[in-house]
Amino acid sequence: MTKYFNLSIAAVLLLAAGAYSQPKIGYLNPQDVLDELPEKVEVENQLNSFLDEKESEFEEKAIEFQSARTDIQQRMDGMSDAEIRREEERLQAMNQELEAFQTQIERELQQRQAQLLQPILNEINTAIESVAKELELDYVLNEATGEGEMILIFVSSEGKSELDITQKVLNIMLN
Repeated sequence: MTKYFNLSIAAVLLLAAGAYSQPKIGYLNPQDVLDELPEKVEVENQLNSFLDEKESEFEEKAIEFQSARTDIQQRMDGMSDAEIRREEERLQAMNQELEAFQTQIERELQQRQAQLLQPILNEINTAIESVAKELELDYVLNEATGEGEMILIFVSSEGKSELDITQKVLNIMLN
């Protein structure tokens, strides 16, 4: 009986020691990794090309709207109230189409960006996992939020040299 009791106590002590062990934490700035990758330039080029094409379409529609508005303003003196209302409704509909087109462009740009970046982000995540396993890290933190706010308020100089895995992830990505 004492043998089982001693084994139980030893098991509890081992579990307790494991529960109270210090977790190993690393951090990185994924934006720094992304900024250094040559693939990012290609993504930016594709997005800029897409945006240039859509801006050209938008400008055509905006010129068409402005031309219609100028035309109506010039003809307004000889128009009846009913004709003026009809033309104003037509202009309002054109303006709403223009706004809807702009919203569509923004949505398509976001979708295209996500589509183009997803494979790169997957590779970055794989590299992060690899470095985390190599360094036996329990957690990897993001150094900053998407808006640039720092998540890590303080990191000691020893922590910076030991915990910052940004360069190690970048080395994996570039090799």
